[in-house]
Amino acid sequence: MTLMKNPVFYLILTLLFTFTACSGDDDNGSNGDDPNVGANEITFDISGAVEGNKSGSSYVVIVEGYSYMISNNDGTSGSDQTFSLAFHKSFEDENPSANPAPGTYPIGNSVDVLDVDGFWVVYTDTQTDQEFGGQNVNGTLTITSTNNNQLKGTFEFTADGFPGTEGTITVTNGSFSAAID
Repeated sequence: MTLMKNPVFYLILTLLFTFTACSGDDDNGSNGDDPNVGANEITFDISGAVEGNKSGSSYVVIVEGYSYMISNNDGTSGSDQTFSLAFHKSFEDENPSANPAPGTYPIGNSVDVLDVDGFWVVYTDTQTDQEFGGQNVNGTLTITSTNNNQLKGTFEFTADGFPGTEGTITVTNGSFSAAID
């Protein structure tokens, strides 16, 4: 009997492929803080002037020595994107390229967090071109863990529209796991 026709050979080969395929991800894509959000993902609920349950991609964008942003959107291009959500970091310590430490940070508009260690936010409904975060922004962003590759956390906020956008949005149940490039 040849090796290729031996059923034990196929059993061993199948087990080898199964264990190889499963060994690369010990946490099943979970960020460890929220089992519903995997690496490079964001999820949240939005109500008010915009309604829905949103999910998409999450990445940290650093312009060395200038700015720090957690950038989130869905879709693969501008034509199929429905939202953009950006958390811009305001730094007290003049080091805008460092990852924020775990903890809870206020969310406000750019003026509100100018002299505090917090984030300012801009939510854009890319289907209607409505933007929120210009005035009357209030919320929190909690960093639950950080390392050289991933920033994880939760958030919630309310925000009025920028001039030309009517209404207010309320964002709840927000979780993200942002890749740091």
